[in-house]
Amino acid sequence: MKEANVIDVRNWATGIEARSKFLGINIDAYMLIQQGEIIDITETGKAVFEDNIAQKLRGMVGIGFSTKAAPITTLSFAVGTLVGLNVNPGFGVETWVGDESNVFQKGEEEKFWSNASLAYRLRLDFNIGSWSLGVHYQVPSSGFSYANHNYERLKPIWDEGKVGASFVTSFF
Repeated sequence: MKEANVIDVRNWATGIEARSKFLGINIDAYMLIQQGEIIDITETGKAVFEDNIAQKLRGMVGIGFSTKAAPITTLSFAVGTLVGLNVNPGFGVETWVGDESNVFQKGEEEKFWSNASLAYRLRLDFNIGSWSLGVHYQVPSSGFSYANHNYERLKPIWDEGKVGASFVTSFF
């Protein structure tokens, strides 16, 4: 795992998380939003963004299972794929799945979906009433996908793991 500076705002993001359970199977999704990296300012005062990305929306969609670990805790594991949207300053959107190199191109949908690589997420929730405070660890696989189904690629890339936290309330 890479060392991160806790105070650096680029290491923090806000977003939305949705969880559902159907027949004992969890369906989880979350999406975080971050501003792109400003590398310069034009003479007219407009920001110039690294890689021309003004907003980054990143998340994961997965399926998995959960179990009560103790009276107020739930331990969950999910397998899914990372997803993202890169928005440029003119509001053009680039959609990716698996990793940022797998970008959607019209007419190449089959290639796009078959290259969606797996990722893993382990989460521990502390449940108090309808509130849940969660801590998770997410790590991508070594590129396992339908198009690249070498079982060696199922291994996690531990150096790219990320720790996160969430605060969720139940609606139903």
